[in-house]
Amino acid sequence: MSLAGDAVETHSSRVRVLTTFSELDAVADAWHGLWARCERARTPYLSFEWVRTWAGHFGQDGRLFIILVEDDESIVGIMPLTRVRYRLWPFTLEALETVGGESRNLIALVAPGSGAVVAGAVADYLAREVLSAGRALRLSLVPSSHPFLELLVSALEGIRPRISMRVRLCNFAPYAPLPALWEDFERSLGRRRRKVLARAQSRLDLSRREVRIRQWHGDEIDDAMRRLFDVHDARWEELGIRGLFHDERNRAFHLDIARQCDRMGWLDLSELEVDGQTASAHFVLVLDGVSYMMRSGRDTSFAGYDVGHLHDFRLFRTWIARGLREADFLRGAEPYKFYWTSHYRVYVELLAVGSRQWGGTPLSVARVWMRITRFISHRHPPREVVAYLRQRRMTRSELRKMNVTLRA
Repeated sequence: MSLAGDAVETHSSRVRVLTTFSELDAVADAWHGLWARCERARTPYLSFEWVRTWAGHFGQDGRLFIILVEDDESIVGIMPLTRVRYRLWPFTLEALETVGGESRNLIALVAPGSGAVVAGAVADYLAREVLSAGRALRLSLVPSSHPFLELLVSALEGIRPRISMRVRLCNFAPYAPLPALWEDFERSLGRRRRKVLARAQSRLDLSRREVRIRQWHGDEIDDAMRRLFDVHDARWEELGIRGLFHDERNRAFHLDIARQCDRMGWLDLSELEVDGQTASAHFVLVLDGVSYMMRSGRDTSFAGYDVGHLHDFRLFRTWIARGLREADFLRGAEPYKFYWTSHYRVYVELLAVGSRQWGGTPLSVARVWMRITRFISHRHPPREVVAYLRQRRMTRSELRKMNVTLRA
């Protein structure tokens, strides 16, 4: 493989790979310049701040693999990847995956009009320097209709038979289009759900409890995020499942990214308090007219008041007043998301390996290898596996009751 940082000429463009913090920091201004050109074709996950913060918490062991595509004047494409080692003793399969790609993975930051050039350059580089060396490429949680995915797949197909590749369904992601008028959104919910919300609000009013929504910024962020961590994990623990924030690294990363996003004006961190106690909490990032509903939690002792739905309802009203165009619930087809919308995106996974005659791992073997390794790495105790299976059955049952049918 080419040395990190070396430029490789391909498709009349130069491809450069960054693997260290110092190399990443050196392109911050150029990254911000490209970012400014990509309005409405970007997500928080593609920002320099997200990638740099993720790298600081999870990339210390030389895992960065940031691909830059440059023309004669500037950087026209940035594809933030990381090395992931799937080890089943005594063998290891190395793959490149998106840095911090938790949802709505748009793969790369691409200058307007440069999609085909960037996809061609990246595909050629990956085929010659990565896939042919026995490594795999795994891009997960990509919207199925994403234009750059189509360009990249087409470019990789043009390099066959050196590459084995497949795109598969991997998840669903509900989202709610936000109209210009609040009344239109209310009507879209239907009479039945409006009545359910009205009854929940009435129960809360009759309880004579003090209820308020609070927004947090600046020095108040750390305590508010910790309260979110606690209610989020407590709810999952009731189901017998460890929450995301059981891992201290996840707590530290989310604290840092919340601070960063607050400085950039993206943070919408709110709590619904009942008698001064956190009943519901939302960590949301707002970018280009879209609210990304990143993390949430609710105290189940307030379940009788439907505090989660009431909190969401008030947030939607605020976002419509601000002129936002969409609320993205991100990955996962949990029933509560379909309480608000019937719209969803289909997410797919692209897996590519070098073909067998080029010394690559068979595609089917790579896929199974990765799935087994990921499962083992989570170290689920038996009771947690049972709880997961039970929760999945409950989710499917609830979606059927709601008449939600998911199709690719």
